[in-house]
Amino acid sequence: MIGTSAVDGLTVGFDPVGSGWLIAAVTAALAAILVIYGPDPTRVSPRRRWWLTGLRIAAFLALVACLLRPTLVAVRKARQQGTVIVLADASESMTVADGAGGRTRWQEMTAALSAARGTARTMVSSGDFDIALWRFDRTATPVPGTADEPFPLGEWQRQPTAEESALGAALDDCVRAAAGRTVAGVIVLSDGAQHAYPPRDVPPQTVARRIGDAAVPLWSVTFGQQRGGGQGRDAAIVSLTAAETVYLKNSLEVSGRVRLEGFGERDIAVKLLAENDAGVLEEVSRMLVHATPRGADEPVRLTWTPRAVGERKLVLAIEPQDGEVVVTNNEMTTFVDVIDGGLRVLYLEGTPRVEQRYLRRALAASPDIQVDFEAIDSTATGRRAWPIDLSRSLATDANVVLIGDLDSAALRPDDLRVILARVRAGGGIGFLGGFHAFEAGGWGGTVLAPLLPFEPDQLARQPFDQPIRAGLHMPGPIRMLPDPRFGSVSILRQADSAQESLAVWQRLPPLDGANVLGRLTPTAKPLANSADGRPVLVAREFGEGRVAAFAADSTWRWAMQGAAEQHRRFWRQLVLWLARQEDDAADTVWLRLAQRRLSPGATLSFDAGVTQADGTPSPDASFEAVVISPTGATRPVRVTRRGEAFTGSVTDFTEPGDWQVTVQATRAGQVMTTRSARFTVFRQDLELANPRANPLLMRQLAEVTAGGVRSPEELPALFEEIASRPAAIETEEQWSYTPWDKWPMLLLLAGLMCGEWYLRKRWGLV
Repeated sequence: MIGTSAVDGLTVGFDPVGSGWLIAAVTAALAAILVIYGPDPTRVSPRRRWWLTGLRIAAFLALVACLLRPTLVAVRKARQQGTVIVLADASESMTVADGAGGRTRWQEMTAALSAARGTARTMVSSGDFDIALWRFDRTATPVPGTADEPFPLGEWQRQPTAEESALGAALDDCVRAAAGRTVAGVIVLSDGAQHAYPPRDVPPQTVARRIGDAAVPLWSVTFGQQRGGGQGRDAAIVSLTAAETVYLKNSLEVSGRVRLEGFGERDIAVKLLAENDAGVLEEVSRMLVHATPRGADEPVRLTWTPRAVGERKLVLAIEPQDGEVVVTNNEMTTFVDVIDGGLRVLYLEGTPRVEQRYLRRALAASPDIQVDFEAIDSTATGRRAWPIDLSRSLATDANVVLIGDLDSAALRPDDLRVILARVRAGGGIGFLGGFHAFEAGGWGGTVLAPLLPFEPDQLARQPFDQPIRAGLHMPGPIRMLPDPRFGSVSILRQADSAQESLAVWQRLPPLDGANVLGRLTPTAKPLANSADGRPVLVAREFGEGRVAAFAADSTWRWAMQGAAEQHRRFWRQLVLWLARQEDDAADTVWLRLAQRRLSPGATLSFDAGVTQADGTPSPDASFEAVVISPTGATRPVRVTRRGEAFTGSVTDFTEPGDWQVTVQATRAGQVMTTRSARFTVFRQDLELANPRANPLLMRQLAEVTAGGVRSPEELPALFEEIASRPAAIETEEQWSYTPWDKWPMLLLLAGLMCGEWYLRKRWGLV
């Protein structure tokens, strides 16, 4: 806004054509011509002669002016008003009553503005300033004032956007709205809370830094206490962590953190609720958490054992307590998939070998296989604790037991009897190679001797702390090849046909060595042999179960040398064969969500795919997806292929509650199956869930500019300080005019010359 404007000084400048001597010579020559060739006095009267002479002199002067090229320069000074931006917090946290006498923060702020009203009126009436008042919560809204009432905020009223405070975005909005005006300063009146969902979660420090770079001072005035006195008591679930999948009848540990403020030394109950088959939440576990005066986060751990398959909702909750203002943070939700039919493998290992790490990694890549690994210390110190009690590990009903490089003396006979009975009833057991494996570990002398695929040999025992007996091992390199009689067994299948599968085995890197298995039992089948015909992989049936003995311990070289897929496929198929699931030819559709709990404005990513029976991805499947809101409304979701899987993302969550993503897999136009997964969109009361004032943030905003921090009592003095500054900024604007190159000069020169010629023509001089 321009207050006053005046012209201060007028000057004339010249930019002659050529040098001054040239202009003088041309002027002298023209003057001489005018004198010598003036009008003939004998032919015209003196009056007409003066007319002709005057026109010629005028044309002469105009021509000389064009040669001098004059420029008129004027300077105009203007005074521009300074705009003072006042940004007032109107979010719900300003209703917290932690002020003197129980006044709310809003009341404290309006009282401070009332005290500064007189100074503000004087500023506005002087004409040097105007005040731009804004109120903000999630959005920023201008509040028009008058000369008598520059701060018409009135009583606090709840708006639909009051549950958030986007201080950074609001500060950016009001400064941008003042573009083109001179901003004399910005005054931020707030408790310093920044509680906003995207895209309004702009960092206030970033905006304040831009304001400081523009040489605009910012003053911050903080209202409220750092500890939310108005909140009193608050019981909040801070975090919740649980595995995405759990096997039926297995215990799932759910961990989290709770914050208990204002409860003194009381014990507060934390409950775990789980969804049953009817979709009803029921309490499955609880624990007491002892509150402390300092209100620090406390860890909680609860367990749940599912009794039915399917997706289940879990809720970690604290019942509302007396005196709580906010209860929306008293619970937190997640979802868990309870699966059945998955394989559970108990893997016992006695030596920390490279092989066991790669083997576990290969099995973990299959979502339907869970490995319970137990390392048994085989050092001299560890052997003092032998035999180890495995009753707890065996209580998990593992489908398959794998025994690595472990001496038989490490296990109790009672536990071995449990394993023997389980294999006889339909379980599987696999023995793996190593220096203390097979008869080197004395397994033929245990209760497991009846199921071994090789005959016992008491002389083949490898004592500890003695040199390795060379006769018990085949030196490498050893190339493992399927036995022609059993090459079609699923364990060894690496391609669609037997010939292609054999070619794959021939290309695999050789093994470092293998155990000598000795004489095989009549029912044992050598599924794979070395190049010289010695057995490397042997299998047999025992009762309803299956047994395998794999003499090598260096298949990790396959994964290290470019055959990771073949390595993973071999171990998966071995475990499936031991569990009698190798004939399961059904493809599996899977769906994984990046997270199960989102805030409004966030983006949910998910992956989906089809896994074939051999564990490889299906190359010819396609997917469609929809998202279902809590009210049942559906909308499609775009799904794109990424490598061997499909990916998609969901945005624009407008409703809090339980949402669902459903994918449908098709192959050759035929629907295979669908898969669904739920997630929760939560909307906490951001403002009152953590109502503490944040004076540190307010200080940071002021210190990156030339402003500062002020208390509410100093607000009138702040307006006086701003008014005492030369806020009515004077600007200078230069105005210039060059008449010699404009059309009026051309018309003047042409008019003078044409007029002189016309008179001479009329008076008979030409």
